[in-house]
Amino acid sequence: MHTIHDVAKAAGVSITTVSRALNGYGDVSEKTRQRIVRVARELGYHANAAARNLRGKRTDTIAFAPYLYIESESEPFVKEFIGMLAVDCFEHNLSLLVTLPYPEQSMSEMYRKLTNSSRADGVILAHVQPEDPRISLLQEIGMPFVAFGRKLDETDLSYPFIDVDSRAGIHKLVSYLYEQGHRRIAYLSKPLEASYVYFRKSGYLEALQSYGLVEDPHLIIMGLQNQQDTFQAVERVLALPEEEAPTAIVTSNDWLALYVLSALRAQGKAIGKEPGQIAVASFDNLSFAAFVDPALTTVRQPTNVLSKLALELLVSILKQEAAPLKQLEDPTFPVTQLGPEQFLVEPDLIVRNSA
Repeated sequence: MHTIHDVAKAAGVSITTVSRALNGYGDVSEKTRQRIVRVARELGYHANAAARNLRGKRTDTIAFAPYLYIESESEPFVKEFIGMLAVDCFEHNLSLLVTLPYPEQSMSEMYRKLTNSSRADGVILAHVQPEDPRISLLQEIGMPFVAFGRKLDETDLSYPFIDVDSRAGIHKLVSYLYEQGHRRIAYLSKPLEASYVYFRKSGYLEALQSYGLVEDPHLIIMGLQNQQDTFQAVERVLALPEEEAPTAIVTSNDWLALYVLSALRAQGKAIGKEPGQIAVASFDNLSFAAFVDPALTTVRQPTNVLSKLALELLVSILKQEAAPLKQLEDPTFPVTQLGPEQFLVEPDLIVRNSA
């Protein structure tokens, strides 16, 4: 049985173009539409009936689907994002459905059930994986969606997404620390699961290279999941000879930075900007970042911009309208349009007392 992927490949277009052409969207030329229809007919491909019915019977409900399980403890940013998204949905007279797969339920089963039950008009995905199976699945079953995040293949613009430029954010952190005189900068990170974790590590490595700093494997520790892991990682880097030990520590998120602050205090280390102190910087700017002691230097993700842009993009897809870049422009957080339905938001650096 042929899928929408086969039609797109045979017709030489993206999956999004196939979906729009077969469902009567007005932004596909008639020549392209006829070619896609012909290829689909030759392959015996038929668009999902439930998805067509979904567009005809609006539920005025948007589903938010992070790639998390209920027991996950380290995603406070997602919780903040849900709050902003709920407010944005209210302004659009939409309801918000937050859904997670049960441990015994397959991802495919959950999304097919969501589509066939007509519980939502569209889906906003989060915590996008390097090769996220949800993207191809939703394309196949015909459910409108927007990904908050993107796959590792940055050339793949076949699906609608918004993303924070995590690489640029970490690069800003390392650049700031370099300007403050730091030359031995450690990097501590959560596991390499979601794509943004890869992009953040890439930003760290690229920043080192841009300043001619040597990549030291002893200063890079990945896979940290809890406070105990982080304490052990801090002990490892502090145990290095004085000329090799870090003068600054960058973490992949604020939660890890909180553990690092505790670990450094346990080791009797001073934290901050002064000579002899260890600088700590992180990513996310969660609500507690400004109130810990010392207050965290961190990269700020604009939750309000991200939630608005994700929802506006999904609404534009449902209404078959152009993507809404212009009305969301913010000089603090430049938005780059990579494709018709692909946006990259640049975060900014918040300097506080920890670095």
